[in-house]
Amino acid sequence: MHMTTKERQRHLKRHGFYLGRIDGINGPKTKAATIAFKESRGLRARDYVGPVTALALRKGIQPAAANIASDGERFPMPTWLRLAYSHLGLREIVGRHHNAEILGWWERLSLPFKDDETPWCAGFVNAMVQAAGLPIVGKNRAAALGWRWNGYGIRLDGPALGAIMSMERPGKPGSGHMTFVAGCDKNGNIMGLGGNQGNMVSINPYSPTKRKAQFHWPEGTPPPSVTGLRSLPVITSGGAKLTNEA
Repeated sequence: MHMTTKERQRHLKRHGFYLGRIDGINGPKTKAATIAFKESRGLRARDYVGPVTALALRKGIQPAAANIASDGERFPMPTWLRLAYSHLGLREIVGRHHNAEILGWWERLSLPFKDDETPWCAGFVNAMVQAAGLPIVGKNRAAALGWRWNGYGIRLDGPALGAIMSMERPGKPGSGHMTFVAGCDKNGNIMGLGGNQGNMVSINPYSPTKRKAQFHWPEGTPPPSVTGLRSLPVITSGGAKLTNEA
């Protein structure tokens, strides 16, 4: 989501990097504070606040790095997958209280839900794509097969790192699950990084054939030139080795 200069200054001040006035002017002090904050989080040291930096500022987190390292190769991650990785471990709150992050996604997606018990796998996917500054599906934003039903995005002929995988639930027509392709395992399963997987954001293996998987690429960004299992890093349910190394 877009961040104004005033909001940037407020967060930089909260983290101790900015001591000036909250005036909405991106002057030398604001620029220097932005660069210093980004260096502290392992981000590229420049005066630019994109989706990953904005998330780090708002949440005070160490954001996910830009690449996955696997078998000596580097696999660059699209922005929405980096944002998804930064939410690993986020979970529902048991009882009458609800996770404020999930409630915020419902609000930004203009959906009416006020709890974290409503199935939120599609909400997580759409929230990450939206946070990356890309358009989202126009309707059925809370439905796991919404991208299929709306013909949204670019249909891929196979998996690609960061692609959205929609899957059917066996024996339950119209019901399914959505997750991000984060890699594959050594058995040929797709490793999906998604929400509402064990009531949390986690990485789970899925068989693309048994679940009649389809792969979609968000609109507004060039699709990958290569697809298929060989285009993916091999990772485990514990995640991948992430690195900013050039």
